Formats: sequence, structure tokens, C-alpha cells
Amino acid sequence: MRQRLLARSRLRHWLGFARVAELGSVRKAADAIGIAQPALTGLLADLETLLQTPLFERHARGMRLNAIGAELLPTARRLLSAIDDAAEQAAALQSQAQGVVRVGAIGGAISGLLSQALPLLARKHPELLVQLLEADASRLDQMIARGDIDLALCRAPRVVPEGWRFEPLLGDRFAVVAAAGHPLAARRKLSLAQLRRETWLALPSGSAARLAFDTLFGDSGAQPPMCLVSSRVPSVLWAMLKSQPVLALIPVSVARQFIDAGELVELSFDRTLPFEPTGVLVPVNESRAGVAAFLAVLVSLRRLSA
Repeated sequence: MRQRLLARSRLRHWLGFARVAELGSVRKAADAIGIAQPALTGLLADLETLLQTPLFERHARGMRLNAIGAELLPTARRLLSAIDDAAEQAAALQSQAQGVVRVGAIGGAISGLLSQALPLLARKHPELLVQLLEADASRLDQMIARGDIDLALCRAPRVVPEGWRFEPLLGDRFAVVAAAGHPLAARRKLSLAQLRRETWLALPSGSAARLAFDTLFGDSGAQPPMCLVSSRVPSVLWAMLKSQPVLALIPVSVARQFIDAGELVELSFDRTLPFEPTGVLVPVNESRAGVAAFLAVLVSLRRLSA
């Protein structure tokens, strides 16, 4: 089957499959791709013949993936995404880019490191094309395993992938933050009792911030009142803090941009809540000039005290 797929399947087969899966209709998918509906129907039939299995359940209102089709859809999306990346790289290299660096990063690394590193890199190395993907730690592991990225910016991993090394770049800790106009913003030093009376944003279950929050308040009485909006997205946290008199416990790396812009303030508190540093995972034997240039910029911004 593998040889038959390699020899006879085409990009249009997988594009048609993905669009029908997303839109639930051959007609809508054909319009989106820009081909005739009978032609797309033939492509789907060809693909199912090549795979020797149906991929959809046909019903009166359109098409729905069966179990096998649902398993194949993420692979088809990765294939199409890789084609898009290749086209972007080719266009950039034909115009002015002389190298490509593929970077995967967690949200905290984007706000704490890349917000400074990317403008500096663009000034020093305008010839480099940087492709940035935001992902959580588990997805970064998958990207590394598949060879989808050249560098990964993340927290210090418990286990470093084989053939890679981790270099810490940004020290971190948890901070109590609020909007600049919060009633507590001007206080010099706050006690745990004062913080307990305030309303806090809920934290994602299982997150390091949630564990730190539970440790902070769990041993000394009832939990503070909570605003039941939970998100890891910095822009959502900022919007909630700006719109309501609530507090949040988040890494300094995530809050730094908003603090520097005067949108948030870190409240003065008599405890230190440590957190793992953020750094870069890079292949041990990496020697390409573009990756080395990117790494040099990151190292120049190293700040291990938070």
C-alpha cells in the first residue's frame, strides 16, 4: 500500500480530503478549492481506492468522517502545512532570504524572550526567514520528534530529547499582578491575609501556576474568591485584569511585556515563588549559520535572575 500511495496519490487527493472533512460537503469543498464537484468526488473515490477503505460516512446533509478518516485528518493537515511552509520558504529565498530558521515556542518564551529577540535578529540578520509556531510542551516534543523545528523555546525539560541540549536563558518566578488601576497597585508591601480577601482569576487545572497558588493559600485557611475565567493566553489574562478588579498569579516572563508597557503592575509581596527557567533546546550537532545567528541573539539577551 505504501508504494502505491507514493506512486499514485497526489497533493490534490489530500487537499480534497481535508476540505471535505472540514466543510462536511463536497459541493462546498469543491467551491473552496476551485474545482468542479464531479472532479472532487472522483478524487475522494481515488483516495479511498488507494487506501482500500472508506473515509467518510455519506448522509443526507453531506459527508462525515468515519473513524479511519478522523485518524488520517491530522496527518493530511500536517502534509498540507508542510507544503505551505515549503512554498513560503521558496518564495522568501527567491526574494531576499538566505536562510530559514523554524522555531517552536511556548507562550511565556514568546513574551519573555522572542518579543525582544526577533526585532534584534531582524536588524542584525535581515536575510533570515524565521517561521514561528506557538505550542505547548507536549506539542513541542512532537515537533522535535518529527523534525519540524530547528529550535524549541520552553521550560527546562525533565528529560532532554536525545541529540539535543537545553540552554537556560531567562530566569523566572511567579508574580502577583493586577491592572495599573487596581486599588492595591500603590501598596508597598502586601500580606497574605490582604491577598486572600481579593478576587483572583482561576488558573488552569494541573498547571504550575495552579500548584503554586494552591501551595500559597492551601495551608492557611479558605481559598480566596475566584473569577471563574481560566486561560493560558496572555491577551485574555490582560483583558480580564483590565476589565475587573481581580488579581492573577502568572510567570514574570508572561507578564513582562504588559508590565513594561504600564498596563499591569506586579504587587509587592513578602514571598518568592520560584519557577523553572525558560531556555532553548537546540540539536547538539547543529551547524547551520542561520540557527547559530538566532542562538547568538538569544544568548545575548540571557537574564537568569527574575
